[in-house]
Amino acid sequence: MNDAASALVIDLAREFTAFLNSHSPGWVNGYYRFRAEKGRQGANASYTTASDVQLIGAVKAGAFYAAMNEMGAALLRTPGKGTGVFLLTVNAGAQYDIQFDWDDLDRWWITKLDGGKGLPAGA
Repeated sequence: MNDAASALVIDLAREFTAFLNSHSPGWVNGYYRFRAEKGRQGANASYTTASDVQLIGAVKAGAFYAAMNEMGAALLRTPGKGTGVFLLTVNAGAQYDIQFDWDDLDRWWITKLDGGKGLPAGA
């Protein structure tokens, strides 16, 4: 990962952590999934508390998603790809991790539909 990509990852982790700290007291882990492909992009996110998993709604958190998606798109462009998916995981202890997949754009779905628990599938 080059310096520009590393800086974007740090900015994404800071933005996500700041959002969770201000909107979700008691959060433990946060998951932000971003996917981009030709002509479209999108994201979803969730977080855990000691007893529950909550999805972060796009309507209530529109400004959060706008900022994160702009950085996410820039991050996927830095290796010259533009198409891919990543999963950013943060925790309340200020640690973070990011994983990329350039081939399987369906990886790490976050949903509560069809038996999903709101956690990234397969993570």
